[in-house]
Amino acid sequence: METFHKGATAMAIKMITTDIDGTLLTNTKKITTHTKKALQMARQQGVYVVLCSGRPLVGMQEYLTELGFYRADDYAITFNGGQVQRVTETTPLFSKMLTTEDFVKLDQLSHQLGVRGQAVTPDGNIYVTTPDVSPVSVMDSYFTKMPLHVRENAQAAGVFDLAKYMWADEASILTSAISKLPADIQESYYCVHSEEWFFEFMHPRATKGNTMLELAAKLGIKPAEVMAVGDQNNDLTMIKAAGLGVAMGNANPLVKENAQVVTADNEHEGLATAVEKYVLN
Repeated sequence: METFHKGATAMAIKMITTDIDGTLLTNTKKITTHTKKALQMARQQGVYVVLCSGRPLVGMQEYLTELGFYRADDYAITFNGGQVQRVTETTPLFSKMLTTEDFVKLDQLSHQLGVRGQAVTPDGNIYVTTPDVSPVSVMDSYFTKMPLHVRENAQAAGVFDLAKYMWADEASILTSAISKLPADIQESYYCVHSEEWFFEFMHPRATKGNTMLELAAKLGIKPAEVMAVGDQNNDLTMIKAAGLGVAMGNANPLVKENAQVVTADNEHEGLATAVEKYVLN
């Protein structure tokens, strides 16, 4: 059962940005037939449908292929806003990356606070610097199709740009580490608790909201003509920036509070419901 609040009204939506996990996908990582049909109908009407996720492009490809969104005018927002790419190209249109120095600093902090971390590179690889690899990192590698590499220390991982650095550990360990996070780190990076077992550090302008608006401007689309749908804290910036921000029924309370619309959950095709109500003619 969907709930509507804050006086949400129908508008001419020209771009849908949707999170993947917990939004586009069911809990078993599937796109339902109903959701697929609704998004495909929107695309046929000329509406851009942009998958927007913490995943790299390689971790989205199976869903883009399943939806049929694999043309030169299809776009994806990857790494929580770190990059925008045409789905047919590897070179990003926009990119906001971290540096090797950021990697070393954040990795050393992780060891000091007793939380396991991982570095994610723009080419879709995960690096960890301890042989005590977190099961969360293994899970992340599996679902996002990113190879996992173990190096003994941050310097040994090599010199490269960094899409993001993540804490990937048990919820209680993350909670403890977050409570000790230095103020200068919070000021220097976009920090977000994106899942129960993930806390992410990115370029300060690498948010889903900022990058969504940059892409919309490139396509000649106004913020009021964008609908953004998500469920977790890393979706907040795009939900607040869009003309119509939609929280899934399974979204956390903060996301629901900042959305204009609360739809059904991801097990009951909330994304399809919102697309049909607010986008399809």
